[in-house]
Amino acid sequence: MFCVLTPLVLFSFGNYVDSYNFLIISPVYGFSHMKFLANIANQLAEQGHQVTYFQPFVIEAYQNHNLLKNNSIELINYWHDEEGHKHMPPGNDLHDAWYSGKYQSALAAVLEMPQFFYSAWNHMCRKIFEDTELHVMLKQKDFDVVIGETFDFCGLYLADYIESKSIISVFSGSRLLSITTPLGDPSWLHYLPAPSSETFGPGASIFDRINDLYHKYVFGSGYSIVFDWQYNQVARMTNGKVRNWKKILRDVTFHFSNSNPYLDFSVPTIPKVIPIGGFDMEETVDSSLPEEYEELLNKRPMTVFVSFGSMVKSKFMPDSYKESMLRMFSANSRNITFLWKYEDLKDQFLTNRLPENVILNEWFPQRALLADKRVKLFITHGGLGSTMELAYSAKPAIMIPLIAEQPDNGQMLKRHGSVEVYSKYDIPDWQKLNRLLHKMLNQKSYQKSADRLAHVLSSQPIKPSEMMIKHAEMAAKFGRMPELTPNVQEMGIVEFYNLDIILLLLTFCSIIGYLFLRYMVVNLNLKTKLE
Repeated sequence: MFCVLTPLVLFSFGNYVDSYNFLIISPVYGFSHMKFLANIANQLAEQGHQVTYFQPFVIEAYQNHNLLKNNSIELINYWHDEEGHKHMPPGNDLHDAWYSGKYQSALAAVLEMPQFFYSAWNHMCRKIFEDTELHVMLKQKDFDVVIGETFDFCGLYLADYIESKSIISVFSGSRLLSITTPLGDPSWLHYLPAPSSETFGPGASIFDRINDLYHKYVFGSGYSIVFDWQYNQVARMTNGKVRNWKKILRDVTFHFSNSNPYLDFSVPTIPKVIPIGGFDMEETVDSSLPEEYEELLNKRPMTVFVSFGSMVKSKFMPDSYKESMLRMFSANSRNITFLWKYEDLKDQFLTNRLPENVILNEWFPQRALLADKRVKLFITHGGLGSTMELAYSAKPAIMIPLIAEQPDNGQMLKRHGSVEVYSKYDIPDWQKLNRLLHKMLNQKSYQKSADRLAHVLSSQPIKPSEMMIKHAEMAAKFGRMPELTPNVQEMGIVEFYNLDIILLLLTFCSIIGYLFLRYMVVNLNLKTKLE
């Protein structure tokens, strides 16, 4: 069969000058991370490249996902051993994120998050580095590029261990503070505010600037701790044959950041950091709706779509939150249809009180709904996938951040004028939420701002998908590119901050000052004697 298919493959991709061999490492843990990496795999495969998709099941969920669309992609599913099964983390349903502040706390990011993630990942990572057959098989495939994420760093340690010709690191969020310095990025201080800061740049108060410092150096160190622990584990198992994560990041050919310069905060960066945010939006954002939604969307003058993503499920809302949502829905029963992504259709607390203008479903065609003009507003948690989709779809939104980078995403879009950020702690105040709902539906400025942002994104001179593909191909063609690594990373603290020059100037000024004072004293004494 292989001999028959090979000529067909070569014929199908005859228009391509070069076909490269890519390995994409995508742990099964967070669905949005999997989706991001699968989209990279799909687009590279569509360009005629060989793509191997290595999928370690950290949790045994999403086994039947259909994220990989191209049949030419070679899929390698990888499972826990017996010891790993004993310690397998539970499905990551963060039910307490509705009311807990720990998922947005800088202290929790240092004190709790490292242990949470390390305990979830370490047994799969142990198995990967014990599996010599896996190492031999991957080396024999002679990949041109290995792509792994700076989330569970084990994949990038594996890429380094098999001596990959070229490594591309990626992050499915818009930014990760821990990796900026190892990559060589300049400091983002004053460019990127902490989510809880009221102002930034000119006019920022001293308290906001203290908060920005605290967020950068405390919150940003959480992942550094996880990566260090993973390195210690892997270094012991390989007798030090794997480099530290900071050295790996320093030498990556490129880093793909899921940010977009026309959407995100403007920050200083370097040429090896490639913003590809929105690379998977161009072809699918105008999806057509299934027929069964036509009647729903025409039933009332307006439709509002409500979804809080897959990590923090709506079914885990406290009852007081659900009660508040129901009261808001009931208050708008004549004019608004609400479509709510809800994971438990048998929840009696909800279903027994559900107004007729609310449709519950475990899944909705989100992109198609957001692209439909009859859907006037999106109430969302502000995950980056949803953020990109509503921005490209010209949809105003109420963002209710729950975890991780969602507060940043809310502030990022709020500055464009199409989004309002609402605290999750205010969900029980249904009247306040209802007032905001009506404000956004009645004021045309939100839709006008959303239209402008979508037009800007659709008019980018270089499409994000093109940025991703061309740089991936360049990494495959040329391998590592040390010329893109700033030499400044080799400088010590004294050199970088010019402390020696400052000390020299202070010494010089002190000597001049001393000589001047001495001259003045001598002149004063001489004048006194003459008098």
